[in-house]
Amino acid sequence: MAIHIPEEKILEIISAANISDIISERVVLKKAGKDLVGLCPFHSEKTPSFTVSPAKQIFHCFGCGAGGNVFSFLMKHDGIGFVDAVTSVARRYGIDLPTNDMSLSQKRTISERQQLLDLNKRVMAFFTFQLEDRIIGEKPRAYLSKRGFSQEIIHRFGLGFAPNEWDLLVRFFRKINVPQSLAEKTGLIIPGKNQRFYDRFRNRVMFPIFDVSRQIIGFGGRVLDDAKPKYLNSPETVIYSKSHSLFGVQEARNRARETGCVYIVEGYFDLLAMHQHGVTNTVASLGTALTAEHVRLLRRGFAQKAFLLFDSDEAGLKAAHRSVSLFMNEAMDAEVIVLPRGYDPDSYIFAFGRDAFDALSEKAVGMVAFLIESAVNANGLSMEGKVRIITELTGPLSEIKDSVARSIYIKYLSERIGVDESAIAGKIDASVRRAASQHSAAGHASRQEQSASQTASTGENIISPE
Repeated sequence: MAIHIPEEKILEIISAANISDIISERVVLKKAGKDLVGLCPFHSEKTPSFTVSPAKQIFHCFGCGAGGNVFSFLMKHDGIGFVDAVTSVARRYGIDLPTNDMSLSQKRTISERQQLLDLNKRVMAFFTFQLEDRIIGEKPRAYLSKRGFSQEIIHRFGLGFAPNEWDLLVRFFRKINVPQSLAEKTGLIIPGKNQRFYDRFRNRVMFPIFDVSRQIIGFGGRVLDDAKPKYLNSPETVIYSKSHSLFGVQEARNRARETGCVYIVEGYFDLLAMHQHGVTNTVASLGTALTAEHVRLLRRGFAQKAFLLFDSDEAGLKAAHRSVSLFMNEAMDAEVIVLPRGYDPDSYIFAFGRDAFDALSEKAVGMVAFLIESAVNANGLSMEGKVRIITELTGPLSEIKDSVARSIYIKYLSERIGVDESAIAGKIDASVRRAASQHSAAGHASRQEQSASQTASTGENIISPE
């Protein structure tokens, strides 16, 4: 059912809003005369063509043509509808939307997205209450204290606790009269047998996940014992996407913009440890590999350079392999900080302190150099070792779209291991062509399926039913 917002109310919201404040939460903007400029969040670019006019309260990209007012930006950037965009801005500036002419059903459905965001705030308060309870929270508080985390950092990130009960949150939702359909959409409760629901998170320290505008979009939980899985995250919902979200962005943004760089770690406790020791321009991936969307968010909204902290084990090496092309193709500088074997960011910074971490950061190396040295150390420079090195690096190097950058790294690899440059280039170029061919074939198959689907949807009978 459509919801009508009077034109005069929309104009009131536009007049009260400051488009540059809202966009600057998502895009790094710099002064350019009367306007502000930055890298467009809607297409990949190296030179800023995205302009915001505070005087006119509009934005425009001279590269891709995107433009409009504050509502247009939020709809396109956050993937929300017009009513959600209007509601979001109205709430930000304390403007009430008219509800007298709405039915009860309309009031309930004015914004499912906003309802979920509001509900997540109440859930965070619920988990926080459990952690602070003298009896219920005793064990998780002791656990956090043993790991060295201060009360200040616990409060700053809104940590909580989900007790080891099957339906505590289910009963909480029922108590505050949350419709079951809405409660289920949070992803915090799961349907079981006999139409009963149970809690997704049990006996876990809880971490609320915020977006850049400090809205709670999901939760993560860590067990107190050796139960599996050790970490558990909210599932994908209409407000939470792992591939677009990073833990700690709300706290890291300002310092990252000041310094021009951001540290990327892999775990909740890694991030808390970094922030507790003053490295507040740190974010963490959420139980998934870094994606192009993550890098794009950091590049256009936070900083120009990233430092990746990988464990010095096989998993860390694989993470580096996956990340090389992401940063290269988004034109974001990235270096790797290699931690001593057996340490992660959490244990290292608690053991040796901030000064030792800063000294380690000074030794950070470029991502490709890191991969090459790791491959050399693992395989040696025998004939067989060189073959394995080239095989290992073919994938990461072939995924770099910039042919000039790719050729520079091929030349470096050639000189490092003493293998003819043209031989390495031939192998990598073949991989590039093979990937392009597979992509083309997949696209052709997809178009054929789409064409067949469209033909079927027209109702035409290829074979007569008679």
